[in-house]
This record gives sequence, C-alpha cells and structure tokens, in this order.
Amino acid sequence: MEHCPHRFPFPRTPATRLPAEYARFRRDAPVVRAAMPSGDPTYLVTRYDDARTVLSDPRFSRSLELAGLRFGAVGIADHLLLATLANMDRPDHPRLRRLVAPAFSQDSVERLRPRIERATEDHLTELLTSRPPVDLAGTLCTRLPATVLLEYLGIPAGDAEKLLRWTGILTDLSGHPQQEIDETRRLLHLHLREVIAERRRDPGDDVLSTLARRCYDEGRVTELELEALAMFLLVGGLSTLVYQLGLILVALLCSPAHAAELVASDRPGECVEELLRYTNAVESSLLRITTEDVVIAGTTIPRGSAVLPVIPAANHDPARFPEPDSLDFSRPVGGHLTFGHGMHRCLGAPISRLLLTVAAPAVLRRLPGLRLAVPESELAWLPDRLLTGYAHIPVTWDSPL
Repeated sequence: MEHCPHRFPFPRTPATRLPAEYARFRRDAPVVRAAMPSGDPTYLVTRYDDARTVLSDPRFSRSLELAGLRFGAVGIADHLLLATLANMDRPDHPRLRRLVAPAFSQDSVERLRPRIERATEDHLTELLTSRPPVDLAGTLCTRLPATVLLEYLGIPAGDAEKLLRWTGILTDLSGHPQQEIDETRRLLHLHLREVIAERRRDPGDDVLSTLARRCYDEGRVTELELEALAMFLLVGGLSTLVYQLGLILVALLCSPAHAAELVASDRPGECVEELLRYTNAVESSLLRITTEDVVIAGTTIPRGSAVLPVIPAANHDPARFPEPDSLDFSRPVGGHLTFGHGMHRCLGAPISRLLLTVAAPAVLRRLPGLRLAVPESELAWLPDRLLTGYAHIPVTWDSPL
C-alpha cells in the first residue's frame, strides 16, 4: 500500500478549532497526498476555487464503478450503493434528481415551517423538565432533526434510534469490520424496503409515498433506484442535520455576542448562512475519481486517483472570505461550500437551512442563560468521520427559582 505523509481526517485540538494543517496546506501545498483511515491514498484539495472545480468539473467523477473496490470504507461498491444519486454521473443523476427535487424545493420545504416550529417548542419544553447539566448532542440535537426528517420522508419516528446507529456506522471511517458494515447496510436496506412497502399500502403526504407512486404506478423509477434513493436521503440527511445543529449551537455558546445578535435579528436566515460557513458537519465532500490526468494548483493528479475537496478548509480560505476565522453576521451572504456545488450539491439544503433557522434562535430564547457546562477545551470531536461533530455537548442554563 502506498505510503502517504499525512492521515485524513486530522484531529481537532481544541475541538472548536479547525486543524492547523488546513491553513498550512492552503498556503504551501493546496493539493496534498494523504491516507484515509482505511490506508487508501487520496488527494486533498484545500483552496476554495480548487474545491469548487473538483465539485463541478465532470473530469472528477462520483461513479463508484470507476473506484472499484479500492477505497475501503469510503467507497465499497455494491448494487445498492451504485444506484444512489451520490454515486451517479450523467445521464442517470439528472434524471433521478428531477424526480425527487420537487419534494425538496424551497416552496415545498417552507410548508414545513409550522411543523418545525411546533416540534422545536415541544422538544424544548421536554428539555426544560430535565435538571441541568444536559448533553445537548444526545437530546435535542439528535431528537429534533430525527423528528422532522423522518416524518417528512415517511419513516416512523420510533425507528430513529436504530437508524441513527446504522447511519453512524456507515459514515464512520474509523475501521468497523467489513462484516459489520455489510450487515448494517443489509439491515438498513431491508428496513427501508419494509417502510416503502408500507407507504405503498398506506400512502401519505410524504416523500417516500410520492417516490413509491412514481415507481409502481408511473414506472418512472425502478425498484432498486427507489430503495437507493431512500437510503441516500436518510444517510445523507439525518447525521448531517444532527451534527450541524450541534456545531452551530456550540459556536453561538462560545460567542454570546453573536448569540444575542441572532436572537434579535429579523433576518436569522442570513446569520445561519454565516454559521454554516463557519462550522462544518461535512469534513469533506464525497470522494471523486479523476477520469483523466488533471492539473490543480500546479499539481498533476493522475487518471483514476481519489480526490477529496476539504470543505472546512475551502470555507475558511482568506482568498474568498476575508478574516475567515471570525464569525461575522455582516458578511455578504452565500458562496460557502457546506452544501457542495455543482450537480451533486446537497438536495436537502432547503430543509437544513429552515430547521437551523427556526431551531437555533428558539433554543437560545427558551433556555435562559444557556452555556457550556464544561470548558470549551473539553469538548471532543467525533474522530474519523466525513460527517461529524461533537461527541457530547454538556450544557446548563438558569433554572427558574
């Protein structure tokens, strides 16, 4: 196996700060060789403009058929994974995306606002019955996104605990035995197949009911594609929302002035955009495979190589964002790569933005004096994941007398 001088992902010490390697790489080696936890080599791309190129240039493919079986936990190919949106190029990707995109349009998602507001208030009311300190990561940050997303997809809320466990294994690069990964994927596949069958028997106003109709009544998607879409929407959405909510809340707790500014703002969505740039649950975008030799920042990346755009490094590139390590709600909105770019940009971005815009200020309003119950330096980052956040977020607040 090829020797690489660096190992990705890099540790965060403290957990609230980006690895120092990112700034050094952007300055001195914007394209660098690194080893994944599996030992497989990849090229890391750390500058903003270069990351956008990798995310949108068709010479960087998402097809796992090109990756074969070389990339361990990052890209083990099986029939279901090959049929997911995340692992398709043209023409299949645009065809399937057009079928599911209307359910995640801004207008469709906006209709969720009253439900998200009610769910947020319900979860905060329940949290207030607890005696602090409380682990915000294991309570609100897990339960609220699960409640909203599973209901929207059409998956029973009671499935949340096992689904979070399964998706956690499938996005963990720390070296689960292959047998465990395969068994987890099998269990998730079978479970989603059962849910789809139930949505077919008893359809509702949810995403999987709509997709089942397009499969079985309209013939616009195959059964395999339907099951793969369900897995893609769940695995790609649930963990990301859980971690991102925790990251944003910690950033606000570490900066009371910004927390107060968000609560008082009449444009919380713009504040959330800056928080999405500043914090990143997506440590790297999905792996790409070069279809030909490509030159990026003066480095020739050979055909058939694995390439990872490092999203936090790109979002903190001073060439794109002046004083990038400062949280600044007056910064012009947009441009960050947290939801990707190009054909594979995140389908669930509208629902993520809406939930975060509703939940973050509500948490600060309902929990007076909310603050970390441990020093910031004691927060721990979940290691070896492409989707990641804090292992625990112990918090306390001012309880009424």
